[in-house]
Amino acid sequence: MTPADSGSARTTLIDIANCIGCRACQVACKQWNEKDGEETTMEAELGFQNPATLSAKTFTLIAFHESENPDKPGGVESAFVMQRCLHCLEPACVSACPTTALYHQSDGPVSYNVDDCIGCRYCQLACPWDVPTAEWNSRAPKISKCTHCADRAVQPPPVAFNGQTSQPLSDQAARQFADTMAIPACVKACPADALRYGTREEMLALAHKRIADRPDRYVDHVYGEKELGGTTVLYLSAVPFEKLGFPTYGEKPFPAFTKTALGAVPPAVMAVGALLGATYAFFRKRAQAVADGSAASKHAQHHGHVEFELLGSTLLTPFNWVLLLLMAFGGLSLVARFALGLGASTNLSDTYPWGLWILFDLVWIAVAAGAFAMAGVIYVFQRKDLYGLGRSAVLMGLLSYSFVTVTLLADLGLPWHFYALALNAPEHSAMFEVSWCVSLYVTILLLEFLPVPLAHWGFHQAAAVWRRWNGAYVAAAVSLFVYLLSRNLLYAGATAVIFGALAWIFRARDQKAEPVMLAIAAVTLSTMHQSSLGALYLLMPNMLAPQWWSPVMPISFFLSSIAAGTALVILVEMWIAKGWRRPLEIARLASVGQITFWALLVYLGFRLGDMAVRNQFSGAFAGGLGMAFAAEILLGGVLPLILLARKTLRQRADVLCVASLLAVTGVAYNRMNVVLFAMSFRGRMPWDAPESYFPSLVEWGVSIGLIAATVFLFGLAARLMPVLPKAQPSEGH
Repeated sequence: MTPADSGSARTTLIDIANCIGCRACQVACKQWNEKDGEETTMEAELGFQNPATLSAKTFTLIAFHESENPDKPGGVESAFVMQRCLHCLEPACVSACPTTALYHQSDGPVSYNVDDCIGCRYCQLACPWDVPTAEWNSRAPKISKCTHCADRAVQPPPVAFNGQTSQPLSDQAARQFADTMAIPACVKACPADALRYGTREEMLALAHKRIADRPDRYVDHVYGEKELGGTTVLYLSAVPFEKLGFPTYGEKPFPAFTKTALGAVPPAVMAVGALLGATYAFFRKRAQAVADGSAASKHAQHHGHVEFELLGSTLLTPFNWVLLLLMAFGGLSLVARFALGLGASTNLSDTYPWGLWILFDLVWIAVAAGAFAMAGVIYVFQRKDLYGLGRSAVLMGLLSYSFVTVTLLADLGLPWHFYALALNAPEHSAMFEVSWCVSLYVTILLLEFLPVPLAHWGFHQAAAVWRRWNGAYVAAAVSLFVYLLSRNLLYAGATAVIFGALAWIFRARDQKAEPVMLAIAAVTLSTMHQSSLGALYLLMPNMLAPQWWSPVMPISFFLSSIAAGTALVILVEMWIAKGWRRPLEIARLASVGQITFWALLVYLGFRLGDMAVRNQFSGAFAGGLGMAFAAEILLGGVLPLILLARKTLRQRADVLCVASLLAVTGVAYNRMNVVLFAMSFRGRMPWDAPESYFPSLVEWGVSIGLIAATVFLFGLAARLMPVLPKAQPSEGH
């Protein structure tokens, strides 16, 4: 709903100048919604206000404000402000919700259906007014907020009895019922004409009439008329709204940012897939032509062929015993999470609805990008000299993404409602896109790694099925993804044609066929979900500092993930060489370092260029956030660029290690800033009592346990299957 077609939307006008602070609306709201009272204490700074903020038990709150005014007695004027959901015409909470549990009714109210809610709490961060709250004391914490008494508005009028018969009310009686009974409980309870209810057109006309009739009494501004596209709760005030704590927003609704970004996903999938297919065909043809033309290149091609072997070391080393203990701690923490409930096992709150686990996931997904990056480099760009790094990169990606899903399930308040992600179609939710894209990408990673155990254990028939049908699966999975994102059969059909054609053209003709369709799917899906992780924060320009927030955050997230992922591949290979006393193949790692250099250069150039275009450099390096931004850019970006710029430096193991570690840390620090450090967490409306946050023991336990499980299972897989290339003589130290 937009301002142009919102005239009939049910709307409440709140005249702050008329409010006497009796709190009849607050009490009526509690009674109608059957909410318990709260244990409160009188705080001097809150004055005549209790409780401090909106909560799962309090949907409506009268906030008390005092401000200096020399024209008033004592030089102070006071105001009572009704705080509640503003029911936006284009609500960010609805845009955020991945399951349509929050939905916008055609006549105005923003309502909630707990049966569809998975408890992700994205709505709490997306709401520009900080309204939605969670029932943290419940093992099944649902979201709570004002619904504009939508249930009262639809109640049928009573019938009139005449002896033994009944008949409908007269038109006049029906109108009287609608005006006095089928209205929000708060409006009905107000004794001071501070609340009026009707259509948005009527309420705007009334508001402007009051301003015109009493220009000496009112500020010439109807708050909510244009803010963020408009709301169906409007305010009049005698005091400037900024003095009452009302945030100052422009007219553009926040969902417009995600709508643009996610609207580009379906055509982007088709374009990326087609481009990758053409790129593979070009490089494959060029590699074949060169191979046919010279004996030297044939030798080079043979050099790119790698044989793999099992890791022969003992499994139960002291290091692995430590990993097993940490895994046990993580397992107990996970049990505690579900036994105690989200609120009792974590330190999350209405101020910090997301914490360590979301940060953990965003960092892990970024650094696990080496799986898709190496698949694209090795198969699409035909860098067969790096083939020996592919299996370990894919295995690490498979383990990482699998455990990311475990963390996501732990973080959901209502994970047993996961099926709602398949049954509902949100219009433009980044959370919905990420959920489906990551899930499908995990299956692609599994298929990428599957030939290793199939070949090792002699499942030749299954391997033949894999060779024949993996391209068809890619076409089906990517087409499904496009349909779920667009609900457009034309888009889905076009995707099926593009990827189906690629699968047919690149189909397996012998046992040496390359899994290029899986590589194309890996790059395509990773491009989408890495960028959409950035799109999650497009709804939060009011919270995220301008050094990090940008309308092109999705592109920045994607580019940075390539740099972090390839840098982590280098670090993992160095860890393998040192931990398992294997030779260090510095020439291959230096080649990956060159890829990291170019990825980091493009990322930094894009990000700093974007800031220049948006004129965001003024004050970017000032204060604490300025220092954090400088550290992220200089230490995590510029310094590793310098270290990786020259081939002679990249071929030094110590320099390559430091540069890779700085690059990974820089991108990880970027995600930390976006999720926590550069965010302004004000708490719930009216922003009087924000809570603090430090992860609980359970949060740390689950996170550390999953990291330990990833390392342990990687080592176990390397001992059971040929994941690592056969050791060659050491090339460097």
